[in-house]
Amino acid sequence: MKISKVVLLVMGILSIGCTACSSKKTDREENDGVTEVTLPTYLAGENVGAVFFLPHIERFNQKYAGKYKINIEAVPQASYAEKIKQLAQQRKLPVLVHSPGSGGIDVQWFRDVIIKNNMAYDLSEFLQSHPEVKENLVPESIDYCTVKGKVVCMPIAVLKPIGLYYNTALYKSAKNIQDMSMKEFISTLGANKLAFQTVDNGWTTGLFLSALIANQPGGMELIKSAVDSKLYDYTAEPVAAAVKQLQNVMQSNAASNSVGAAYADAANAFMSDKASIICNGSWMASEFDSKSKDKWSNGFKGTDVRAAIYPGNVALVNPRVYGEFWIPDSAEEKEKELACAYLAFRDSQPEIEQLILTEGGTAPAIAHYSDEFKAKQKETPVLAELAESVNKDTIFAVSLYDVMPSTIADTEFGKTLPKLVDGTLTPEEFCTELTKKAEATK
Repeated sequence: MKISKVVLLVMGILSIGCTACSSKKTDREENDGVTEVTLPTYLAGENVGAVFFLPHIERFNQKYAGKYKINIEAVPQASYAEKIKQLAQQRKLPVLVHSPGSGGIDVQWFRDVIIKNNMAYDLSEFLQSHPEVKENLVPESIDYCTVKGKVVCMPIAVLKPIGLYYNTALYKSAKNIQDMSMKEFISTLGANKLAFQTVDNGWTTGLFLSALIANQPGGMELIKSAVDSKLYDYTAEPVAAAVKQLQNVMQSNAASNSVGAAYADAANAFMSDKASIICNGSWMASEFDSKSKDKWSNGFKGTDVRAAIYPGNVALVNPRVYGEFWIPDSAEEKEKELACAYLAFRDSQPEIEQLILTEGGTAPAIAHYSDEFKAKQKETPVLAELAESVNKDTIFAVSLYDVMPSTIADTEFGKTLPKLVDGTLTPEEFCTELTKKAEATK
């Protein structure tokens, strides 16, 4: 499912940055003068991202009570991309849209449809007039979001290196995972199981495969080189060798429900002591808090969970991404004003700190965190462990999900995995099959 410090002070009233100074009413503005919009999002319901996002939206609504209001429309993650594409065709896009690379939104579609047709509002003036916001953003993301002088998406402020979680009551090793080679790590598994999945985008499985590739000679460089152009050939030696390792591990150390498992099933396997290890991002840490113990079973204890990056001292993270949200240029002026106010609020230091406390990560541009943040971070040791596992020698690798064409990442990769597990496809045939499907998306 589709591995990393986010922005400064909450703004008062934003106007100049969004060229939003019209006083006319819109069909999404209430009669009492409150600009009210609906935000379709997959960060709702059971989605783990809802833990931060829904209270975050409530805080925005409270801050701007009487001026702005955002209403949430929950959309299943599997349906979000198609909904946005349909709304784009109808020229009825919501005021805030999740950025490509998230929610199943195809980066190539965004480039071919949204950017090519100038459908994204240029955030350049907004960032120039709000330097306290811009200075908190990741430079590589700003560069990536800038197309022909226009900032088409709000760049990210928080990097979330992705690693894994392990249950110390089940998996034991005298050596830190990140200090092992991948071969060493696999040899320590014994009877321990990993919580894999094959449904949807095969998220937990794809993360492990990404770490396997990064540990292959030339693997990290191969994947990194495909960030901007996407990867269409999966027959290269680093990928083929990693897929062979994946097949062996899935055949011998996969949780019993892995084939046919969606993310919720993989998470359940881990939190019911049926799997010792799960690959996932820092946002899963909240699941191990006692407030979530209704999701635990079979004696699982959140206090037994530890976090680490991958063997070979590898963390999965890609700073060259399209950020979190973009604003359609077709939005009314009052709506753009609301959207810009939201983006500034989201990237204020209090909200950045809350995001990190909830989902983990690091904000490279923020030099000094608040004392309150530092104190609260100690209350969630698993997040602190993940952050501390990243050191000056850590290798930051790009995950497969950053380079696979969206249809491959969202469906075809997961759909093809069962054939790899049961031996219907050899590792070489699996790679060839992925290559054929990827080429067909061009």
